[in-house]
Amino acid sequence: MKNDWMPVRFARGSGWVHGLSNAWRVIAVAFIGSLMMIGQAALAGVVNGGFESAPDFAGWTKQSYNLQAGGITTFPPTQKSDLNLSAPVLAFDLSAVLRGAPESLSDANTNGLLKFPRWGNAVARVHNQFGAAPGTAQDKASSIEQTATMTLADVDPTDGKIHLRFAAAPVLRAPAHADNLQPYFFIEVTNVTKGTKLFTTFNFSNQPGIPWQSGVGDYKFTDWQGFDIAPGNGFLDVGDSVKMEVIVAGCQPSGHEGHLYLDSVGAFIQGLAVTTVGPTTARPGDQITYTYTYTNNSGVISSNTTVTAVMPKTGNDLDTTFVSIQPNGGTCTLPTVGTADAPVVCNFGTLNNGASGSFTVTVTIPPASSTASPTNVVNNGNYKVASDGTSAFLGPLFQTQVMPLASPLTDLGITISDGGVSAVAPGSTVTYTVVVTNNGPTAVVSAPVSQTLSGLSGVTWACAAGAGAACGAPVGANAIVDAPSLPVGASVTYTVTGTAGAAGTTTATTVSVAAPGGITDSNTANNAAADTNAVGTLYAVGVSKSGAGSGSVSSVPSGLSCGAACASASVSVANGTTTILSAVAAPGSIFTGWSGAGCSGTGTCTVNVSGANANVIANFALTRTVTPVVGANGTVTPATPTTVASGSSVTYTINPDPTYAPLITGNCPGVLSGNQYTVSPVNADCTFNVAFTNATATVTSSVNGGNGGISPAGAQTVALGSQQTFTLTPVAGYVARVATGGTACPGSLVGNTFTTNAIAGSCTVVASFVLSAGVSSVPTLSEWGLIVLSLVLAALGLRRLPVGRRPTH
Repeated sequence: MKNDWMPVRFARGSGWVHGLSNAWRVIAVAFIGSLMMIGQAALAGVVNGGFESAPDFAGWTKQSYNLQAGGITTFPPTQKSDLNLSAPVLAFDLSAVLRGAPESLSDANTNGLLKFPRWGNAVARVHNQFGAAPGTAQDKASSIEQTATMTLADVDPTDGKIHLRFAAAPVLRAPAHADNLQPYFFIEVTNVTKGTKLFTTFNFSNQPGIPWQSGVGDYKFTDWQGFDIAPGNGFLDVGDSVKMEVIVAGCQPSGHEGHLYLDSVGAFIQGLAVTTVGPTTARPGDQITYTYTYTNNSGVISSNTTVTAVMPKTGNDLDTTFVSIQPNGGTCTLPTVGTADAPVVCNFGTLNNGASGSFTVTVTIPPASSTASPTNVVNNGNYKVASDGTSAFLGPLFQTQVMPLASPLTDLGITISDGGVSAVAPGSTVTYTVVVTNNGPTAVVSAPVSQTLSGLSGVTWACAAGAGAACGAPVGANAIVDAPSLPVGASVTYTVTGTAGAAGTTTATTVSVAAPGGITDSNTANNAAADTNAVGTLYAVGVSKSGAGSGSVSSVPSGLSCGAACASASVSVANGTTTILSAVAAPGSIFTGWSGAGCSGTGTCTVNVSGANANVIANFALTRTVTPVVGANGTVTPATPTTVASGSSVTYTINPDPTYAPLITGNCPGVLSGNQYTVSPVNADCTFNVAFTNATATVTSSVNGGNGGISPAGAQTVALGSQQTFTLTPVAGYVARVATGGTACPGSLVGNTFTTNAIAGSCTVVASFVLSAGVSSVPTLSEWGLIVLSLVLAALGLRRLPVGRRPTH
């Protein structure tokens, strides 16, 4: 299983992102279904990443600190020790878990614009809002931290890497202090097992290049922002312990506070997200290219998926200028070439759950950019993704260091491949192909190439140089240690062979390349690659597809990749190991669930291999779109087009203003019951129009005599000309009847559903329930029957009395 290393740069700032609204999550149930995967044995490593569990902060550790004189001593900070914090203080606790429906709460310091929780029903607030505990916000900092063990469920099938993702939204006051004294937040992620730092980010109030918004007074805040840490195999592996620490502080000299909202810590953001990568180093006047990647892990199909990217800014507050774009299927509006007069706005239309895409934008760094720390950076943190029914969600800040103009730069890259396998048999020969390339613009001599190896014996390697290149050595034993020379565009290829060990072991290797002394590598994201394989008796995990739709299926560990045109595929895995399958529908299709090997539902499919092959079916259906057109004087939720599986149904909630009622027309096969309008079955694209009218009547529904119910019940205001539907629910042994004539609403009863004709005026729907045919019962008399019977009996009694004893008047 091969993985190129794409480490997150140790950034000094961060970027920002938003997800699907609660209404969309409700509709997700309607067209995806609520079944959960049965075979979900693998659980993600982070505990209580959504802060939903009780007690508050379960799985997390809280700390509090005093800020020491002088503020941050090393600026910008790259590690916790640079923050100049005191030892932990136990006297105060300024963090809290806040609970409510998604986006039902808001921060008053943002004029109510920042909504939370982002997803679910809880959110963490790290540090306090000033005034929540008088005086305690001054010279204080708070942190929360968790150490989690990474599992196979933390691997993203789109790239085969473990990801740690989360969403954050800062609210910081912006006093007139030096940068190192401002309120800030600092996040650090460490691989405890390997003793390496994976990620740090530091943001101070009003930092350039961040899309700050103004709140009450001197408060600054941003929308929700996504973070994504994925260093790659060999650097973050299954079984590694990872520590995440979030620190938030007010200002050092006085009482200006700051706090941070945190949500959805784990392997996947629960909605739309966007990230960007680019060169880690460049020079004034250079052209640099950013790759923006957008993903949808919301659980529903997004429509009008749009990425907006503002031109990045330098640390000395200069704009980069637009050069070109490769939209890769997007419909884009662009700035004028050579300017930053507008953002790049690209619409990618409908994006299925689990789907992703990317596009590139090239900009020019201003010639007057600073090359002196701490302002010698290009900050790309003002970009976001949104869609119909969602709010904007910002991407994380990516920073490029700006070097002096005379600095020689080049881009060295390295890849590794084992032929796409994810497991090998005991004692088998394992072969790796390693390619080192110089992407320019500077030739290099004796670039160090190195390799780490485990689980293999008898390792040898050979080097083959491409045109113009030279290997340091033609052959070698054990891991690669070499220093090839590479002109611009040239490459060398290493072939490494060895023998796998016993069943239950693992083969693992990491290869890396570095620029020689005097040259800076402009893109460190491609300087390393890794591969890990299980060793054991091999069995096949196979997948086939069913249904009228299409889509792709991939596996974790990697090795199975069945694209839209593929009917079936399989991968060899080691006995006793776990394989996780993921399905993504193609445009125009929807994934409707798994079957086989104990898997069901629309989540991932976890296959635990134990002495036999396993086969799974992935089911895909065609999609249809239901579009509401909504008039004034009322609302429809959701109010945007909904994409569902062909033949399924979708329900809308209709809420008219007082004294108004909905009148629905269009070509959708829909039924209105109360304020619920259900379209079913959705066999074709359709549109329904909702007009709200005050030309209304009252329809009153009730039950006469019991033995069943009616829904909706009671009086409701309806539009003249509309049709209303009622559901009758008889108890066992009874059948429904609806009264006719008089004030009754004309209509038809089919089974237990009564549908009125077009309403012409106020009327009633009175249901009764009678014994069904064939059900025997003891005859009973009505009240009038009992009266008649008593009179008859009385008359008979009088006739039998003697004349003298009869009553007289």
